[in-house]
Amino acid sequence: MRYAKRDRHLILRTMRRSARFLKVLTIASSSMVCTVCLTAFAAHHYLYGQSTDASFPSGYDAVQAAPASHKVVFENAFVRVLQVTLPPKGGTEPMHHHRWPSLFLGYDTGGTTPHIRYHRADGKVVDQPSQTEPVHAGVWSGNWMKPEPMHAIEVVDPGKAGPGAPPGWLRVEIKCAQ
Repeated sequence: MRYAKRDRHLILRTMRRSARFLKVLTIASSSMVCTVCLTAFAAHHYLYGQSTDASFPSGYDAVQAAPASHKVVFENAFVRVLQVTLPPKGGTEPMHHHRWPSLFLGYDTGGTTPHIRYHRADGKVVDQPSQTEPVHAGVWSGNWMKPEPMHAIEVVDPGKAGPGAPPGWLRVEIKCAQ
């Protein structure tokens, strides 16, 4: 009987050690898998953001090619925030691209939207006529945009926003996402 009690005690102690070892092993392996996955994810997105795709030729980044309509408000390794404005009536901004996906933010106060023509690199032109909305209190709107290949915006008529509308829009480019 005395040995049985001691054996049970040894067995329980061994089981506790095994359970602790398994717990540590599980945490360590989970951490390793997470680290590998995060590294692969970051590498993919870093490489994606540095694409040499023909749709995104060097020297045609929006800030470089169309600086009059694209001003950097903030930039770090992860995002770049641009204030985007339109050229005056009859003007066309130079061909440029936006390499990264982005959130395009506008403050809508009603009024008349601009009438623009969107020129693509393949020569196609998309006409976007203006629309009139009743003037109203300002409301933020946001649109998710994929990376935008070479294009230019021609302003047929700049429109007239309602009172209190800031000049242009904000484009938050996500440097490390697809």
